[in-house]
Amino acid sequence: MNKLDAISRRGKGTRALVRLIKIAITGCSACMLIASSSHLRLGGMTYALDDNSILTGPTAASVCTPEDQSKPLPFHAVLNEDEILSLFPEEKPKPPVYERPSLSRPDGWTGNAVTTDTTGKHLLYGEAIPPRTGMTESCIPTVSGRVPSSYFSEDTVFIGNSLVVGMQKVSAIDTTYYATIGMSVNQFFDKPLVASPDGEKDKYGAPVFVSPAEALVRCDNFMRVYLMFGVNELGWSSITAFINQYEAIIDFILAVRADAVIYVQGLLPVNEAVYQSANANPLDCITNARIAQFNERLLTMAQRKQVVFLNPGEALADASGQLPADATADGIHLNGALLRKWADYLYTHTVEDVDPALFYEDNQ
Repeated sequence: MNKLDAISRRGKGTRALVRLIKIAITGCSACMLIASSSHLRLGGMTYALDDNSILTGPTAASVCTPEDQSKPLPFHAVLNEDEILSLFPEEKPKPPVYERPSLSRPDGWTGNAVTTDTTGKHLLYGEAIPPRTGMTESCIPTVSGRVPSSYFSEDTVFIGNSLVVGMQKVSAIDTTYYATIGMSVNQFFDKPLVASPDGEKDKYGAPVFVSPAEALVRCDNFMRVYLMFGVNELGWSSITAFINQYEAIIDFILAVRADAVIYVQGLLPVNEAVYQSANANPLDCITNARIAQFNERLLTMAQRKQVVFLNPGEALADASGQLPADATADGIHLNGALLRKWADYLYTHTVEDVDPALFYEDNQ
């Protein structure tokens, strides 16, 4: 592969830089200190851009001034593609803007069509979006009729930690999962945790991994997003930091897909006795009292952001408010029967989708 072409695909800024480099290659004023079309002088080093053109020493063609010609020229024999591309950070894709075709964009209106007011309620061009069926003032949905399996399989994404991974492994719900063991809210934007949904492969044919945020941008045809975070954040000193990052995730999802319905799932209870006995070094923060604090803040956040709050733990806990001891091996993670019970809760606690006809993607 021509590595200059690879660099040019990193974004508009780097494409412009590559054009300057190519001009320098073919021109006589090589201010970037280019030796040839296969060599790049950058940051005091000379790089070979093609594997078959390894530099063997300084060359007069690579310098612009007599002073430079009299000095030894440091060089790097060859950079592989990943090393070359690392010199040019990739520009992150910008989320699409969604418009309402039945309304004209107001004069002077900039940014996304969907905004929020000071109370967190969603506005469309400054007008309140009508409440959805099943959405209560508390943001906790009423018990609904059981939705068909296609409700999840066609337009839904589940994002979260190892608890969500468990649901995926036992096929409790047939849907799209962007979940991995240990995922926390501060990994959502930047950490490559999930296989790219567009099927991108690396040069060895292995899946390219991207962050959950990028996965949503690459495959933005979802209508519902179910979020499950918190168990890996129980040890954080600040619940507010957790909530702030969670809100940033919600804002991002709505920027990518303004008509998405977001379901925030509360933390599930644990069995404290099983957890203490199953772990050699149990953490003091893994308690149902701490979980209750997190869930209280998550509910308040959901009401502020006007997204749906679900509390599946109420369907999973025993009479004492803990996970049943025979349903968890480590006090935290669920066995197959309880995972399917969790899925049953989700099947019967839904709200009406936002009418997608209100929006369209502006590709201008």
